[in-house]
Amino acid sequence: MSTKSESRKSELTAEQRAEIAAIREKYQREKPSLEQALAASGADAAIPLGELLFLHTVLAELKRERERQGIAASVIAERAGIDAAALSRLETGRHANPTLRTVERIAAALGKVVKWHLEDATPVPNGSAPVPPPPSASSERRALIPS
Repeated sequence: MSTKSESRKSELTAEQRAEIAAIREKYQREKPSLEQALAASGADAAIPLGELLFLHTVLAELKRERERQGIAASVIAERAGIDAAALSRLETGRHANPTLRTVERIAAALGKVVKWHLEDATPVPNGSAPVPPPPSASSERRALIPS
């Protein structure tokens, strides 16, 4: 099975490219802390990378399930109550910060349920605070989508 790759030429103006370059240069020069970056962006909190990757893994599984069922993305988007373009961005990983509720709505539109559960953290030998286990491909935290 071959995978079709899609690429798009950037449609930015010279002024837009210069603005982006200036922002990148500023961040490289100033190297803001997480708190400073959050304050500048207006976001309340950062999502840990492991959790973000987990959500993207679940979204990829949901896309495979949609394709397995032979349902058009536009149909799932309508059932889930989201824009078809937004679903496309979620399925391709171009949407940077999906919410749990959105993931659950997409799963429900496919007749599936995403199961989340709480686990005990692993104690650290030196007696300090426990460290939560990282999400793994075999963890029960994954979306349970039977084949």
